[in-house]
This record gives sequence, structure tokens and C-alpha cells, in this order.
Amino acid sequence: MLDKDGIQTAKIGSVSQPVLEKRGDDIRIDWGYFYLSTDTENAKVGAYSEEVPFEKEHHDREYPHGDSKEMAFVFAENNVDPLSGALFTFAYDDIESMIYFGKRLKTYWNKDGADILDEISKAFADYEFCYMKGVAFSERLFIDATKAGGEKYAELLLLAYRQVLAAHKLVLDEDGSILYISKECHSNGCAATVDVSYPSIPMFLLYNPELVRGMMRPIMKYSRSDEWAKTLKFDFAPHDAGQYPHVNGQVYADNNIDGQMPVEECGNMLVMAATEAIASGDISYCRDNLDLLEAWVKYLEKHGRDPENQLCTDDFAGHLAHNCNLSLKAIMGIAGLGIIYRMLGNEEKYAYYMAEAKDMAADWAERASNGDGSYRLAFDREGSFSMKYNIVWDVLFGTGIMDKRVIASETASYKKHINKYGLPLDNRADYTKSDWLVWCATLVNDREYFEEMVNPLWDNYNCSRSRCPMTDWYDTVSSRQIGFRHRTVQGGLWIKLLDASGKMKLEF
Repeated sequence: MLDKDGIQTAKIGSVSQPVLEKRGDDIRIDWGYFYLSTDTENAKVGAYSEEVPFEKEHHDREYPHGDSKEMAFVFAENNVDPLSGALFTFAYDDIESMIYFGKRLKTYWNKDGADILDEISKAFADYEFCYMKGVAFSERLFIDATKAGGEKYAELLLLAYRQVLAAHKLVLDEDGSILYISKECHSNGCAATVDVSYPSIPMFLLYNPELVRGMMRPIMKYSRSDEWAKTLKFDFAPHDAGQYPHVNGQVYADNNIDGQMPVEECGNMLVMAATEAIASGDISYCRDNLDLLEAWVKYLEKHGRDPENQLCTDDFAGHLAHNCNLSLKAIMGIAGLGIIYRMLGNEEKYAYYMAEAKDMAADWAERASNGDGSYRLAFDREGSFSMKYNIVWDVLFGTGIMDKRVIASETASYKKHINKYGLPLDNRADYTKSDWLVWCATLVNDREYFEEMVNPLWDNYNCSRSRCPMTDWYDTVSSRQIGFRHRTVQGGLWIKLLDASGKMKLEF
């Protein structure tokens, strides 16, 4: 038991404290300390240890460090209900949060050596102020989202907000720069995954674009490493920078070239760089990393017009050659560098890259056409369809790279494919992705169309028997979760709100 500033605190944690020993997905933290606190006079907090019967088959999984578990508790003195006007806090001090290219990093809150009990005291002192700010934010979010896309859309954002934040860890690198490291939850535990960051950025572009830089920094650092550039000799952007919480370099596909996502990640990083610069009004980070951005555009120029047999972010669907949506990503990546150059004051290079993007878009529209106003999953698959979510940035930027008639006819064709719980990702299966569904709904500036697309997504979360933290990958016929849960990609649901804000519209 701890007592400070009139606040009682119970502290519990494992005896062995194997700090940062484990990495991976769907495992539980087995280091650090949990704190249960109250400032209520008639309530008491405490902790006790309970012996657990030894069962060999479950022992290692549940209690890897002994045959006991600690529990925190709260009770009332003199038969007073501790829930009547009582305030309790739950805190966790993980001591160290991340291994970052061999360096052990603490979390952001104790960057200056703050003590957890001091932070708990501050939390009690700030409770009313923070509570009111939280209420004001939720109300503002609901109003703005309702105006942009309807009440059901607003409720989706309220459902997703905390999840998107919780799937990241905020730390500082050895230079004092912010790192915002995502964990690829319920997938493979990859850290700082580029194609997880890419769909999540709409929320952060609205509220704090510095966190988008924090997502990119591990990738930029690893891209300059000897391992990536000299040993592996890869000339494209990495998929990730480690496996949470060990951020020591890419682990995806065992760094086998056939398992990489070259066009995907190059395009993602270029769009992220451009959108962060637009949102912040600060081009310095792009300037500092211009050599990498130029190298990735060169890759897209060579491979993006008609991608080879590669994975894209929807890797669960397997490899696909001539991927039309992946080609759109290359187009927007090239345009992204053009935008960056214009922000740097280089009109000549801006004109060059925008012209190249428009030429690729015109060529794309001809080769991807099904002849009925819809466009294909792959250039060589006549009659196929897929979500063309990557072109959404052309709409948000107002750059007019793709002929508006192409976007209009493509989005109109989606209506005949919508199932009870939403639009499938493509013609290969009935499953969909929530983030890409909302991006496709944002392609058209039509409130009725948007609601027709997005309301089935709300129905899915309302009706699904898969009662789990908000999945982004589910079946549009049964509403059953296919995979993934509580992932940061739900930040992509903010794309409509970002569009409505006008924050991405270019005004050169």
C-alpha cells in the first residue's frame, strides 16, 4: 500500500520483472506494475496474492513465473458504497516501453524522469478539467461527423477513437524526436507497419500530424540502415520496423523478396509524407528525407504502371499481378512527391511528377476498363471488380489526376455489389475491410451515396455475433469477423471527416 497527497494506491506486479523480453502478438505484458488508486475517504484499496493450483498444460501460458497471482481490490469502510461519488484510477507503469534499434526507451510521460505516483496525483487533480474536455471533444466529434456523413457514421467514429490511439505507443528516440509506434494487433504483432499506418492517418492528420511523422521515423531510420540498403539491397520502402515491442528492423516475410510489398509501401510512405506536410504546413521533414522519397518514386515509375506479382496491404488475399488498385497507389505516390516539390518551391519538378501521374491515370483508365463504366481488379481480369480506395487522395487534394467521370462511373458500379453488411473488397470473396469501405464511400461528394455505403458497416457492428473489439475484416453476408481486431487502421474511418474539413485541399 502506498499513500501520497491523500491518495491511497495499491501496487501489484510480477516478482521476476522480465522487462521487454517478449515480442509478438496476442501475448500479455509480464513486466511493469499496475496501480489502483482512490482519494475517497471511506474507500480503501489493497492487494493480495492468491495461490493457484498447478496444472502443467496451462501453467506456462497463464502464470509463467510462479503458482500465484496478485489481485488488486477496493472496499468501503463502515458499509459505505465506494461507488457513490468515489473516484478511482487505474495506471500502469511499464518501466521501459520499447527497444528501438538496440536502445531501450521509456514511454513519453516519464521522459523527464516523472514518478508514477506524481502522475497519479496529477490525474486526480486534473480529473474534472480532463473529463469536461473529453465530453466537449466527443460532442464536437459527433456533431461534425453527423454533418459530414450522418449519425451512424458519427457513432462509428465514437466507437473507434480510443481503439485507434490504444494501438500505439508514444516514446521519444535518443534525439528527443517523437516516435508513435503501432502494433499490428491480432495479426502478427509487427511494429511500425507502413500499411497499417497509411490507413490510420486520416484521424491524426485532423488532430495531430506530428504523430504521423512519429509513425514514419522508424521506417526512415531503418531504410538508411546497412541491413536494408546494403545487406538486403532493397530499393523500396520496408513493410515494418520490427515486432512489437522490439523495433530493430523489419521481420515481415523473413525479409524474403517474394513476401515484400514494394509498390504498396513506397506509395504509402510518399502519400503519408505529402499529407503530413500539407496538414502541418511544415515541409522540413520531407526536405530532410528527400533522397528516400525520390528513390521510392523511381521504384514506382519503374514498377507502378502495371505492378508485377506482388502483395498489397490486403495480403490475406494473396499475391496478385497487374493489380489495378495497387497501380492507383503508385499514381498517388508519384503525385505526392510532386506536391512535396511544389511546397519546396520547385515548380519544374512539381509539373513533371503531376504530368507523369496524370499520364499514368489516363493509361490506367483505358487498360482497367470493363467497358461498362466499371474497372477491374487486375488489368488482365475482364469483368472483375475491386474497391479503388487508393484514388481517394486525388479527391481530397482536388488535383484532378483521374478523370472525374471514371471515378463517378466506378463508384456507381459499386451499388450492384453491396451485400447486407457492406461492399466486398473485390469479387474474390464476400469479406471486406472497414477502412477501405469508408474511403470508397468518400470518393463521391454525395451524402445519400455515402450513407448507402456506410450504414451497412454500422449494421455489421450492431448485429455481428462476433463480439470482439472493433474488427476491420469481416464477412459482408454473415457479419462474421474474419480476422483482425482492435487495430489502429480504424483511424481510416475519419477520411470523410478529413475531406469535409478541407484540410487536404491544395491551395497553391
